[in-house]
Amino acid sequence: MPRTKVADKQVTSAAPLRFRVVFEPDGDGWHAYIPAVRGCRTWGRSLTEARRHIREALGTCEDVFPDAARVARSAELVEDVKLPARTRRELQRYARSRAQAEAQAAKLRGLTRAAAVELVKHLGVSLRDAGELLGLSQERVRQVMAA
Repeated sequence: MPRTKVADKQVTSAAPLRFRVVFEPDGDGWHAYIPAVRGCRTWGRSLTEARRHIREALGTCEDVFPDAARVARSAELVEDVKLPARTRRELQRYARSRAQAEAQAAKLRGLTRAAAVELVKHLGVSLRDAGELLGLSQERVRQVMAA
């Protein structure tokens, strides 16, 4: 089985290779590089563009890989987005808040369904009146009850 030397490690070329890709904000875009592959660097205006370009850059590393195009197509790229500490903290705060909001939304859906069922099935209120009491359309009340 052919072997390729990457960052002083011997790896078999039969299995897809796994590389850490570092993305760093760079002015109006993103700088991307693979630390384990000397000279594998690129840039993109967006993360999406930088992702595409880093795979293309890997495909040009023929001095490192005999079949660089195949390595680039099959490689597993593990992203490491480097951000300033303040930005990371804000993203963490956002993620926590979003998770809490999603949990509250799930709770609200359950409470809405319970109230709709109570109004329509147990109290005999029309869908239109249930909707008015719940602040929903009659069609939405129908959908909530069917869920």
